[in-house]
Amino acid sequence: MNNIKKTITTAALITTLLFAAACSPNNSQTTSSASQTSTSESSSISQSAMDPNKIDAPQVGLSDEQWNRSLGTRSDGKDTNSKNAPTRILTRDADSIIIYFSRSGSTELLASKVQALSKADVIELTVSENYSPDYGQTVQRANREREEENNPTLNVDIPDLSQYKTVYLGYPIWGMTLAEPVASFLEQYGKQLDGKTIAPFSTNGSYGLGSSVERIQSILQSQGSQVKITDAYQIQGNRVNEADSSLRQWFNTISK
Repeated sequence: MNNIKKTITTAALITTLLFAAACSPNNSQTTSSASQTSTSESSSISQSAMDPNKIDAPQVGLSDEQWNRSLGTRSDGKDTNSKNAPTRILTRDADSIIIYFSRSGSTELLASKVQALSKADVIELTVSENYSPDYGQTVQRANREREEENNPTLNVDIPDLSQYKTVYLGYPIWGMTLAEPVASFLEQYGKQLDGKTIAPFSTNGSYGLGSSVERIQSILQSQGSQVKITDAYQIQGNRVNEADSSLRQWFNTISK
């Protein structure tokens, strides 16, 4: 009888040990999976914000004399993307998005400041044929495109914009009006903006907004889109580093 009890006890002990051994790798795998999830979430968070330290805009901070109303600005020849991929931050929960074009980095830096305030998603517009590094040649091309109604071809995948209530539209001023790549965006995707709020922000060569807001409104009307356009924010391209206070005031005003 004692031998039978010992046999049962030994069998139970062996079963327990085998069960524990079998469960051990699963526990390890669960821990690893949790760690990977945590790492993935952390990575996602870090990628949800624009990093101003990665934006190359050497004209920012130049004196007005050095900058010479944008004439002293040279782009990298790749419309801010020679070192970094075009900015693209898309989430499921954001109800606002920043859509911008930047040739030399000033508007991109301003967009990063708008994103820090709004926590909006972001899409950087790119074109199939980049603009010249020379500012004068860029303006000449833009004027020709506008006069000939032959705006540049975009090289960007625009998602469904239905989740967004507000679109922050960022652009440089060329020839006293809206930069042509942004006009291309509005002409091609303007119908998706129907019913939304458009919040323009721009950089310029010291001549202000020009006719850019009127042109935005005109293009969207031609697309049959009824939108609310807020007051626009504008600042000289060499002074974006000074924008924080006035930009926050603008953001708070249009967010009411």
